[in-house]
Amino acid sequence: MKSEKGFSLVELLITVGIIMTLGAMAILYTPNMLASYRVRGATRLIYSDMQMARLKAIKEGKGFAVEFTSATAYCVKNQGTDSDWDAGCTSGAGDDIFKIVDLSGEYSGVNATSICGGASGRVNFNANGTAGCTGNRVEISKGSRRQFLCINTSTGNIRVIDPEPAQTACS
Repeated sequence: MKSEKGFSLVELLITVGIIMTLGAMAILYTPNMLASYRVRGATRLIYSDMQMARLKAIKEGKGFAVEFTSATAYCVKNQGTDSDWDAGCTSGAGDDIFKIVDLSGEYSGVNATSICGGASGRVNFNANGTAGCTGNRVEISKGSRRQFLCINTSTGNIRVIDPEPAQTACS
């Protein structure tokens, strides 16, 4: 007796059909997943730089800030020798620049908007660790995916908020 082993044509077609359906679903969800990963990665980077600025302000006893110069660029700086903040992230100004970040390289399409510090887009931390800004958030977004960094002005604490679709501000 000879035993035939293998799959029938119907079994192979069903298997290929299932694999193609799963592959098509994965392809449809990939752009949303990439946007989500990029927004979360940029949020973590900005969060850690804001924490660094706050801790340096406490340690060195002078103001530090994270200043957003565009939707994709920011810098970490301190007040330098004078007591006023200089606009921008240029090295020749009175402020000392510690770090310049361009989000467009690693996190393409991600925008960061600061609602802290008025028109300058600056989130500054005082020597006691409190935040000295007029607003209280930084929004990081790509398409419909977004996250907020909420800054408590009286304590300087920073929280990451993943908002519901209808939510637009830190609560």
